[in-house]
Amino acid sequence: MLIAGRERPALAISALVIAALAGCTTKSGNVPADASGSLSRTEQFTLPSPASAPDDSLIAQTSPTVDPTAVTLPAQALVARFGDYPAFAATAKIPSVAVFDLPTGARHELRKLSNPQPSGAPLTFLVKDLRGTDWLEVYLPVRPNGSAGWVRAADVAVSALPFRVDVHVKAHRLEVFENAELLGSYPIGVGTQNTPTPGGIFYLKELLKPTNKGGFYGPFAYGLSGFSNVLTKFGKGEGVIGIHGTNDEKTIGKDVSSGCVRLRNKDITALAQLLPLGTPVRILA
Repeated sequence: MLIAGRERPALAISALVIAALAGCTTKSGNVPADASGSLSRTEQFTLPSPASAPDDSLIAQTSPTVDPTAVTLPAQALVARFGDYPAFAATAKIPSVAVFDLPTGARHELRKLSNPQPSGAPLTFLVKDLRGTDWLEVYLPVRPNGSAGWVRAADVAVSALPFRVDVHVKAHRLEVFENAELLGSYPIGVGTQNTPTPGGIFYLKELLKPTNKGGFYGPFAYGLSGFSNVLTKFGKGEGVIGIHGTNDEKTIGKDVSSGCVRLRNKDITALAQLLPLGTPVRILA
């Protein structure tokens, strides 16, 4: 997933039914126009959609490479090189990663997570604790929200990430930071009172490109590691929360979704060219 330099990895070929995310199918209202920030470090690229993919599907892709900090080193070397960095991502190197409740002693295997994910995206974690040399504590893309566990350092490639995303639900704003610098601030649509956008610490677990450019998700959709606290199922999915575009930009600035965060299409396109998988996302009141 994270590779030094600017190489674009190949597109994953598996498809994910569009209803997998807790989507945005509620009725919309009007919102006044609002200015957004801009991200300077973007590249224009396009991704082909397989001819056999249905119009209501999402195609997984690996996310952009970040230069110069997207390096793969042992965890202890990362700490020595980068110090107290904003975030670290851990990408699976093996087909199945075992997750444990403890790093030492009478540890118990909690679960195994497959790589790649069902969408075709590489299995990626946000690192919670980098202090160990043989084990890493990571946030897990499972229910309940905020779940964490320990994985063997040998099973993953750890990379430093300079970015973070803050979602301010009440203010209807999404902010992107590089280290302590604010790069962009964008208007968003969020969940309704009955299907609110959940708060907490999450991360970008997959980047998807809808085959239907005029669909609910707009040109790109990030799947988060978190889930709706209200919807245990949404369509054929498990109520995964996403950050994506929209086919109705009048809904931006409103409480309109089933829990997802909506961006204007030009804004999600900029983010999709910048933010790697593993990037932390704080959803705040």
